[in-house]
Order: sequence, then structure tokens, then C-alpha cells
Amino acid sequence: MFDIGKKDASIDKGQNSFSEVSSDLITILNSASVKKYKQRLLTDAAAVTMKAAAARSSIHGARKRMKKGKSRRQIARVLESLDLKNVEGATNLILRENAKKHFRGKTLSIAIDVHDIPYHGLFHERKDEVNRSKPKEGTTHFHSIATAYVIGKNGKRFTLAILFVRKHTSMLSIVIDLLLLIRKCKIDINILLLDKGFYAINVVKRLMRLGISFIIPMRGKRLTKKKGSYQTLYRMKSTADGKPKEQLVNAVSVIRYNKGRRFNHRGAMQLCFITYKIRRNPRQIAEFYRKRFGIESSYKLDKSIRSRTSTRNPAIRLFLFSAAVLLQNIWVGIKFIFCKHLSKTSKDMVTLHDFADTILYWIRKLYGETIGFRKPG
Repeated sequence: MFDIGKKDASIDKGQNSFSEVSSDLITILNSASVKKYKQRLLTDAAAVTMKAAAARSSIHGARKRMKKGKSRRQIARVLESLDLKNVEGATNLILRENAKKHFRGKTLSIAIDVHDIPYHGLFHERKDEVNRSKPKEGTTHFHSIATAYVIGKNGKRFTLAILFVRKHTSMLSIVIDLLLLIRKCKIDINILLLDKGFYAINVVKRLMRLGISFIIPMRGKRLTKKKGSYQTLYRMKSTADGKPKEQLVNAVSVIRYNKGRRFNHRGAMQLCFITYKIRRNPRQIAEFYRKRFGIESSYKLDKSIRSRTSTRNPAIRLFLFSAAVLLQNIWVGIKFIFCKHLSKTSKDMVTLHDFADTILYWIRKLYGETIGFRKPG
């Protein structure tokens, strides 16, 4: 995937990265559009999408300052012709091929999470496009996208699959679909990390039946709080669908003592998890689960290189999310190859903003950019 050669000038890496992302976006546009468009139009649409992501602007704003390329209306037609299911399938195909080049045959720790993108307005075509959740950024309506990440060494996180989540989709269905996509990447799962939203008997039973090791935080403080950390057996109970269900699981209670250095929270804090086939002591389990929180950081980074939009079309929103994921994956690959021996404070470390600026450089070089203001009158 990152066949760029030795570490020469960062500008050469940027050119290769630009070409690779452009090729991937053209493939998605060509596969996911219900209409057929000429290659030049698809190329320009991919360039505008990359510029909007790198500059953290809208598609309209990115195209406005470009001297060359197809018009905004023509590019809008390409995006409006995208099919949601086809965007998801084409993106996962590209992610799968990239993952095989890096991780084929390896056993890795994987994290699954659902990311809610704030949404204001009515649904586009179907009511189940929009989910409801706790208020965030002035809204309770969201477009939800589930993702599966590789949790690697030194904080390297690589996206393996994405899944658009419709309203009333069960957590079990999300887990099964993502596990199938992970399997197609030819990757074996070492430990699966899930958040407390996946704390459900049907999810736990299915993972145990598949023999997959997992760590899931418990909802609430369901274990007795003691002075020290401990492991015990816990019986999960549920009356969903009117049928009582029970499942005996291994539960872990971890006591962490805070000195108030962060958030001014002092005293003992209890963390509760359920685990399966994990040979670690309680404190090691809690420390290992902390790696999952890197996903939240990844989402913040995705947001910083994701195009701004007010469209109601979920296919366009998923495409813009996919563009951000592809950009971040290439940036992670560059860090993995060229920056793995550098400290985070090193001047040679390639940050995501440095990478975005390099992408912008090549787009401006190819398409030009108007600078300045119009004269009044």
C-alpha cells in the first residue's frame, strides 16, 4: 500500500499519498454511482472531496477557489447519484485490500464502536436513516456509523471496515456484520474490545459460541465494591422479547485511586468488566482496555479532516466519512513506516495536519487556486 520508497522528501510521500487516495475515491465514485460518468469528472470530484477534507471546508467552498476542473453543479450531480449500500460496499472493499497488505494472516486486537455524527433536519428518503440518542452539539438526531479498528503497537490504529447503522439495528447484528468483514480481511482476532453499548446477553452468548476473547465494560456498578481488585463469576439476566435469559460470565472489578490530577476527581473509582478467555489479572485487563479509548481520538482526527456538509443524503455523508477514513489510514501507514522510531515531539514527526497540508499542496499545484477578494462594485 505504501510503496513510496525510502524516506526522501516529505513532498514525494505527499504526491504518492495524493495519487493513492484519489484512485480510491474514484473507484468508490465509479462503483457507487447509479449513473456512469466520464473519468475526468470523477477525477475532479475526487480532488474536490480531498481538498474539502484537508481544508476542513465544504465541497462548495473547496471548488469555489479552484481555477481548473468541472463546475460545482457537475460535481454535485456525481455525489447526488451515490447509492448508500454501494458506497459502503466499495469502501469496505478498498479497506479490505489495504488491510490484507499490512495484516494478512496476523492475529490482532480489534475494537468495534458506533460513531454518532450529529444531524439536524428531517430524513432524506427513509425514516430509519436517522437514529436518536443523548443530546450532543445541539441535537438528538444522528447518522450512525459502526467501525472496526486494528489496535496496534505504539498507538497505531487502522480502520478495517465501516457499516452504516440504521434505526433499530441491534448490537448483535452490528457485531456479526463487522466480524464477517474482519474475516474477509484474513485477520484473526486476539481480543475484541467493545464499549458498554454492546453489554447484552445475546452479544455475549454469540461471542462465546464463536470462541472470541473479549472485554466489555459493565453497565453501572453491578459488582460489590471492595478495597482491592478481584475477579468473580456473574450471572447476566435479561427478559428481552418476553423470554427470561441467563448467562454466567467472568466479571472483573478494578479499583483505581485518583489523586485529583485530572478533572479534580479524588478517591477510589471502580471499573467493572466482563471477560472471556482473558489470561490477565484485573489491573492488566483495565490497562489493556484503555487502548480502546484511542478510537475516540481517532474519531476526533476523522472529524478534523472530514468535509463539512449540510446535505440530508446519507450516501454523501458516508462517502465524506469514507474519504476521511482513507486519508487517516494512509497517514497512519506513513507514521508506521517512516516515523516509528521518532518521538511524538520530534520535528520530523508527520502530524495529521502536516499530511493534510501536503495533500492541499498537490491539489493547488494541479488545479490552481484563486487568492484575494473581489473588487467592490
